[in-house]
Amino acid sequence: MKVTAKMIAEELGMSTATVDRVLNNRKGVSDKTIQKVRDKAKELGYRPNRAAKFMSTQRLIHVAFILPVVPDYFWRELDKEIKKASYMYEDFGFHIEVHRVHTIPENEQLLYLENLIQEGKYDAIAIAPHDADPFVDLINQAVEADIPVFTVNTDVPNSNRIAYVGSNYFDAGYLAAELISLFKENLRSITLIRDSEDTYQMTHKERGFFAYFKEHNLDVEIQTLYFSQSAYTDRRHIKEVMEKETEQLKKTDAVYVASGILGEIENYWSSWSKKHIIIGHDINQEIYHAMKQGVVTATICQDPMAQATITLQKVTDYMLGDQKKKVKDHIVKLEIATPSNAKYYLDSSDY
Repeated sequence: MKVTAKMIAEELGMSTATVDRVLNNRKGVSDKTIQKVRDKAKELGYRPNRAAKFMSTQRLIHVAFILPVVPDYFWRELDKEIKKASYMYEDFGFHIEVHRVHTIPENEQLLYLENLIQEGKYDAIAIAPHDADPFVDLINQAVEADIPVFTVNTDVPNSNRIAYVGSNYFDAGYLAAELISLFKENLRSITLIRDSEDTYQMTHKERGFFAYFKEHNLDVEIQTLYFSQSAYTDRRHIKEVMEKETEQLKKTDAVYVASGILGEIENYWSSWSKKHIIIGHDINQEIYHAMKQGVVTATICQDPMAQATITLQKVTDYMLGDQKKKVKDHIVKLEIATPSNAKYYLDSSDY
């Protein structure tokens, strides 16, 4: 049986109008009464009719998603899933727009976010920031201006963001190290390939990776190979570094590609690296091909669909519910793709 405001009012001996005010977060009710109504609503299992709430107010809620441009294979998938899921929230008055903003070679997200805040067009913002610390002040500024901000894929934990949906990158790096140790006996040396920029995501992957070997008392030599951010858009930089470091890579037992260029550098080691253990992140057609050829051993995937749908759910719950209530973060599970199951992580039209 559906619980209504009238039923709650009868249970408490209050007027239906007072209960309705509380349930719809309207002013003019004491804190004591608010708590009584909420407690009784929870006890009876009350669930708000959010579509009806929108119909009564006819207020549109404009939400902006700010996503990077590269690597395109990942952000294109997240972009697609956000747009696919957004129609489910139209009946609640939500209008959702996706903005793809360049972060390489220059990070344009900061200025873009600042402009969105100043324009005041959006009621909420979800952003997949390039890094954490540079965004703290802007996110706090938005929240102070009553524009709640949610972080996706990369967190800004020192800010006043409402909630984070994405991976735990320390755990991702830790898992990469565990996979290497499981796949390779008598492990002596590893090459860690990472971005030269110390972003929140990159440093946490690296810390998790090293932590595994320290906690398990494994004496492994780890050499680090750095790629600049231009590697995501300039294949010449990849060619230059790979050719320069070929001998080091040939001597190593395993390679961990912590950056998002696993597919881009596959061509440079396909002729000699089948004896190596190579672990990376995410998947696209190039990575899938390398796995089928026996070049890439495994890759750690995070679910773009889950990140899109869960973020949208959290935004709608927050905007239509009790905004004083803390919203929990959601850490998406890490999944391991190998040559045997990798095709299931691609769009079905790609295999």
